[in-house]
Amino acid sequence: MVDRTAGDRVRRYRATQKAARQITRVEVQVPAAAGDVIRAIAGRYRDAAGKAVEAGRHLDFVLGTINAPRPHPIDAETFVLCLLARHPTPQWQPHMEAFFDEVSEEAIHDLVLAGVVDFEELYRAARTWKAIDGRTVPWIKEMADLTLARPAA
Repeated sequence: MVDRTAGDRVRRYRATQKAARQITRVEVQVPAAAGDVIRAIAGRYRDAAGKAVEAGRHLDFVLGTINAPRPHPIDAETFVLCLLARHPTPQWQPHMEAFFDEVSEEAIHDLVLAGVVDFEELYRAARTWKAIDGRTVPWIKEMADLTLARPAA
């Protein structure tokens, strides 16, 4: 027996998610062993988006710097997704180049301390976006190469 009411509610819920929050449902068939990896990647994206909300003040400063001379501003969620992306989107290339060249090391460090991204992800993003000649990239690489001890808790 099919419950049409429940099906209608699910369709409306998915439409709302897609329209209001830019969330879409993706069904992927992968080998069972890859399921955990896929869930971990999706979890990292969700975690970064949540941390971006918490780091609003720091992220607003960064976005203000990279959006100032651009006719099409990038929003916080898109910016975080660009940092974690495996392939660059040409529309956001100038914004990402500006991030690695114009944003101060202190502002980048604030994003890392807030947990939005880590230095390894930033260095990978610089290579992904072909922005390795940016002013802050050598510092990001140096920080990514450091192995830091964690406090015993």
